[in-house]
Amino acid sequence: MLSWHKLSRISVISFFILYLLFPSGLSTTDAWYNAASIRYCGEIFRSHHLLYNPLGLLLSWFPAKAGIDILSFMKGVNATFAFLSLIIIQKILYTFKISEKQVVLITCLTGFSFSILRYATENETYIIPLFFALLASLNYAKFFHYKTVRFVLHAGIFATIAVLFHQMYVFWWMGLLGGFFIEKKKKYVFRYLLISLIGPVVYLFVAGIYGEGKNWSSILNFILGDFRENASLGLTFKGIVLSGISLIRSFIQVHGYIYNMIRANILLLIPGVASFLLVLFALRKLPAIKRRNISGTFGTVHIIIILLQFTFALLSYGNAEFMVMIPVLIFLLVPLYISDLEDFLSWIIVAMALWNISYGVIPLHSAGQGPEQFLCDMAKSGKNAVIIASDDQLLKSMLYYQTGEKNMNCILRSPAAMKRRGEDQHKLEADIGSALDNGVGVFTNCLDKEAISRQSIIEGNENQEFFSEYESILIKTWTMSTGIKSIYKVEIRRH
Repeated sequence: MLSWHKLSRISVISFFILYLLFPSGLSTTDAWYNAASIRYCGEIFRSHHLLYNPLGLLLSWFPAKAGIDILSFMKGVNATFAFLSLIIIQKILYTFKISEKQVVLITCLTGFSFSILRYATENETYIIPLFFALLASLNYAKFFHYKTVRFVLHAGIFATIAVLFHQMYVFWWMGLLGGFFIEKKKKYVFRYLLISLIGPVVYLFVAGIYGEGKNWSSILNFILGDFRENASLGLTFKGIVLSGISLIRSFIQVHGYIYNMIRANILLLIPGVASFLLVLFALRKLPAIKRRNISGTFGTVHIIIILLQFTFALLSYGNAEFMVMIPVLIFLLVPLYISDLEDFLSWIIVAMALWNISYGVIPLHSAGQGPEQFLCDMAKSGKNAVIIASDDQLLKSMLYYQTGEKNMNCILRSPAAMKRRGEDQHKLEADIGSALDNGVGVFTNCLDKEAISRQSIIEGNENQEFFSEYESILIKTWTMSTGIKSIYKVEIRRH
C-alpha cells in the first residue's frame, strides 16, 4: 500500500499532468495579447505585470525557433508554475508538522479549486506571481519557527518578485510586512524594506528605458499604466453581488453556460447532483472537527492578506482575477486552525473535483473559438467588411497574434462596450450607415443570448436593443459546450 508521503508526490504530479492535458480552448484577450507581444517582441514590459512577458520571451525563444506555438507553450509554463506552487504549499505545511494525510488533502483541495484550474491552463499572469508569493510565505514560516534574519531577506526578495510579476500582489507583500511589525523588532522591518527596494529599482530602470520620457511624471504614468488608463475603483451594490459570485467561483465554476450544457444534454446534470450529494454527506462529518491554533502570527498575517485581497477585488467590482490566491490561502490555513478534518475534506475534494472537471476544465478545453476565428478570417481576407464584435479587444488580440498587425480598423466596439465606456452610440450608427451605403457588409456576433456571467450582468440587453433597430440575417451557427454562438449580417435599418 502506498504511504501518504508517496501520495503527496503522486498528487502534485497528477495535477501537473491534468493541467498540461487540458489547456483552455477559450483563450482570453490577455492570453492572446501576451502571446502576441512575446511572438513579435511588441509590448514586452507591461507595468501591471512587468516581468511576465520578458520571462515568456526568454523561455519561449528556443521552442518558438522549433516551431512550437507560443500561446500553447505559455499555457504549459503556467501549468508548470502551478505544479511548483503545490510543492511549495506542501513545504509550508511540513514546517508546521502537519500530518502527511492532511498535506495530501490540502494539496488536492488547492489543485482542484477553480481559480487554479482556470489559470494553470491559460496564458494569464496570475499563477507565476502566486508561486513567488508562496515562496515568500514559506520563508516567513521558516522565520516564524527559527527567527533567522536570512529568512526575512528571502521573504522580501520573493514577495517583491511576486509584485513585479503582478502588481496586485503588493497586498501579499504588505501582509508579510505587517507580520514583521508584529514581531516588534525594527531590524526585521528595516531589512525586509531594504531588500524590497529591488522592486522600485527595477521599475525605475524599465520606466527610464522604455517609458515615454525621462521625467518623474512619465515614470509614474508608466508604473501606474494599466490602473491609470483602464481601471476604476468603487463600492456599488452590483459590485458587492459580483464579488460574492466571484468569490464562490474561485472555489467552484459558476457560469451560465452550465445551464446551457444541461439543457442540451440532461445527462450532464449527473455530475452536479452527485457533487451536491457528496457535499451533504461531507457535512455529516462536521461534528468530528476540532478547533486548534498552531499558526501563531503566520495565520494572522495570511488572514490579513486574504482580507486585503478581497477588499481590493470588492472595490474592483468583483474582479475574479484578484481572488486567485484566496482559495489557496484559505486551504493553507485550514489545518493550522482545525484538526480531525480528514473525513470531511476527503468528500469535499471528490465533490469539487467532479464539479470543476465536469463543468470547468472539460467544457473550457473543448469549447474552441470558432465564431471569433470566423470573424478573424473575414478580417484577414481583405474583403470589404465591418465587424461589430461583442469583445472587440479579443478579436484584435487574436488578429495581432495571427498577423502581427496590432489594430485593424474594420473591428468595431459593441454598443454595450461603448455605453460602458461612456461613448456615443450614434457614431456606431453612422459607421453602420456609411458601410451599408457603400456596399460594405456589416457583421456581428452581438445578437446571441449570452449565458449568465459577470459580463452579461454588467452589459444587460444593450446589444440586442441596439440591433433591434436593424434587419439581420443569420450567417453561421456553432453549437459548443458553452452554448450556441452565431454570426449575423446586419442589413437595412427598420423604419
